[in-house]
Amino acid sequence: MKKLDKYVSLTFDDGPSPYTFYILDILKRNHVPATFFVVGSEAKKFPGLIQRIHSEGHVIGNHTWSHPNITTLSKNQIINEIQSTNNQIEKLIGTSPILFRAPYGAIDNKTEAIIKKLGVTSVLWNVDSQDWYEDSPLAIEQHVISDIQTNSLIVMHDGDQYGSGPRDQTVEALNHIIQYLKNNDYQFITVPKYLTL
Repeated sequence: MKKLDKYVSLTFDDGPSPYTFYILDILKRNHVPATFFVVGSEAKKFPGLIQRIHSEGHVIGNHTWSHPNITTLSKNQIINEIQSTNNQIEKLIGTSPILFRAPYGAIDNKTEAIIKKLGVTSVLWNVDSQDWYEDSPLAIEQHVISDIQTNSLIVMHDGDQYGSGPRDQTVEALNHIIQYLKNNDYQFITVPKYLTL
């Protein structure tokens, strides 16, 4: 297989939500695969979006059931957050996620060990679009462009329920980010592929 020189994984957290529909349309139009770290309670609300994410070839990861800071939870609470989300996703698409992203990126040795025991791989990021903070699409694009590396794992958000408000600016910035990356010869891959390179 030809070695990839420059590659990027687009990842979306906190969804699904009504904004996921627009993000999927943009990804489809651009033939770009992505990885969605979904919240179990949101997956239950939007089963059709989970099925669409899966059927369009994107990867679904686990982002807990209710988006807590897992470092503040007991072992049993952490297991419940992860397993209930995996069960919900498996019910919808027939397979259970093997990837996990801790809300807020909050993880420590104790939680890492529990996650490992559950057989899921913890995934963070090396480029933060800061779309959870910025209300300007241009500012989001600039965060990505200024922090981009040869091999980048970019975090964005398609969910609107966990403190970062509406995702209009993410939807607007996404097309420009994809065009920039394409113009600069980046290959788009999913997180499982990223982790094997």
